[in-house]
Amino acid sequence: MSNPAPPPDDQTSLRAYPYVVVRFRCMVCRRQADVRLAVLAAKFGPNITLGRLVGMFIDGCWWSPRNLARKPQKYGMKCGGHCPDLYKAGPPDLPPSMAGLTLIEGGGDDMLPAEPAPIERRRRVGGDWEEGG
Repeated sequence: MSNPAPPPDDQTSLRAYPYVVVRFRCMVCRRQADVRLAVLAAKFGPNITLGRLVGMFIDGCWWSPRNLARKPQKYGMKCGGHCPDLYKAGPPDLPPSMAGLTLIEGGGDDMLPAEPAPIERRRRVGGDWEEGG
């Protein structure tokens, strides 16, 4: 049995990237790009790393720390550009029905009871009271 390939990281080259599409996302400005692997390899070569490609994606963002039009701020907003498929073992487009079940630790304690609890009837205060009478 062969060992599965490690998940891609920022040092993975396009040559070793296991998926057909490379996805880029920014959490701040909501920019996104889905680029085919062949297009990136034709433009930048097969040996460019995903970290450099993410850096190029960040450079196009208004919130990029290297943007000369913005004044640098210590606590200012910064670009949230990333590749969501890095450091994940499964393919990005695997349908949920094929992913299988996931065990959630501690989930059994949070489950609702199978039968509803009996309803507690309130009693009338002051004297005996009988129904129907």
